[in-house]
Order: sequence, then C-alpha cells, then structure tokens
Amino acid sequence: MNRVPVRAWVGLVLMVGLGGLSLVAGRLFPETLSNTCPLGWDLNRPDRSVCELAFGGLWVSLAVGLAAGALSTVLGLAVAALARLSGGVTEQVLLRAVDAVFALPDVLVVMVLQLAGQSLLDAGMTRGLGPFGLMVTSLALVGWAGPARMFRDRLATLEGQEYVAAARALGGGGVHVLRVHLWPMLRPFVLAVFLSRLPNAILTESTVSFFGIARMEPMSLGRYLGTSYAALIYEGGGRVVIPAWGLLVLLVLGASLASQALGGGRRREV
Repeated sequence: MNRVPVRAWVGLVLMVGLGGLSLVAGRLFPETLSNTCPLGWDLNRPDRSVCELAFGGLWVSLAVGLAAGALSTVLGLAVAALARLSGGVTEQVLLRAVDAVFALPDVLVVMVLQLAGQSLLDAGMTRGLGPFGLMVTSLALVGWAGPARMFRDRLATLEGQEYVAAARALGGGGVHVLRVHLWPMLRPFVLAVFLSRLPNAILTESTVSFFGIARMEPMSLGRYLGTSYAALIYEGGGRVVIPAWGLLVLLVLGASLASQALGGGRRREV
C-alpha cells in the first residue's frame, strides 16, 4: 500500500484549509468578517475592512490557480496523447512546438495577452469572457507546454511495460491501450502535475496583477497588494499589506509542498 508523504498532507491541508476559510469568511459570512476584523479598515477603501479584502482576494487567487491549473493540465494531456497516438513526424512537430512555447517567459507573455485581451474586452469583442476568464485563459495558454512534455515522457515510459506490449500484440489499438492500460497508471501523475501548476499560476497572476496590468474583479491578492503596498510608508500601514502577503505565501507554500511530495513519491514508484 502506497503511503502519502507527510509533506503532501501538510500541503493539502494548508490549501484546503485556506480555501475553506476564505469561502466561509469571505463569501458566506462577509458581514461577520467585516464587523469583527481586528485589523481595521483599508486606507484606500474606507468602506471595506482589511479582512474582507484579504480573504476575498485569497478566494479569487485560489480559484484562478485551480481553474488555470486544471485547464493547462487538460491541454497538456491532450497534446501529449495526440503526440503518442500519432507518432512519427507529427509527434516530432508537436514536441518542437511544445519546446518553443515552454521557452517563452510566462509572466511576459501573460502581460502581453492581458493587454491584448483587455483591448478586446473594452471593445466588447470577448463574447462574455470577463477579467477572470481572460486571466485563466492567458495562464492556460502559456502553461500547457510543461505538462505536455511531462505527460509525453511518462506515456513513453509506460508504453515500454510488458503488459502494454502484450496488449498491443493481442490487437489492442492506440486509443484502447491508452484508455484501458495507460490511463489508470497515469492518473496519479496527472494529479501531481495539476498540483505543480497551482503555485506557478498563482504567482504569475499575482505578479501581473501587482503591476496593475491585469484588472481582476473581484480583486485577487496580487491586485490588492498592488493597490495597497503604498500603505507601508504610513505608520501602522503594515496591518494592511502584511496579512495579504502572508496568505499568498501560505497558499503557494501549500501547493508547492503537495506537488513536490506527490510528484517525488510517484517518480520513485516507477
């Protein structure tokens, strides 16, 4: 029986705990959070408490990371499966495309996509894709290459197993082998890759929003910090900024611990 590493449990509990706390405090009972916040009111937004903004931003940042991580994982898995099923020249062309996208700097490309997308948003040409959808799409468009390369390599390794060769010798087609024999072995790895995308997506969104390029509504932690960091120059301004920084660090730490522990554990099994 495989044992889940302690670090993975710590990371998962941290992520789920922060997500649940943000959902309960920031979404279900915002008035209670506003009336009992010990950190007072935000200097730039006198009608909102620091707790409301911090926990509301935590929920948005986590939602962006989960959605972008899931979408980039699905895209990467689809590209890897297509590459292995096609083989030959098609696989090599797809791998070169993956390498080209993987070499691009994530933050810079997301900034460009955000600027282009917001121009379309202002012109009413995004067909209902708001700031949240625009950010998730931008992150997925730059984040699928890494998972695609990892899935392709893992599929190539699994295809070398004797039971896969036996299935093919008995007449199993590529799609059948992938669905029946490879997918059960690939699922734990898919979870590890999905978790590995979370911290990258959260940090990229936070960086782009911090510099004021993304116009996330409701505000994520990155945008909140970008619009409030100037409070540090005032006496007691740390109470406005430090809690949001702390929540962002804990969120990224939880996702990193879970992905590293699960990914390392699964690699040792092969």
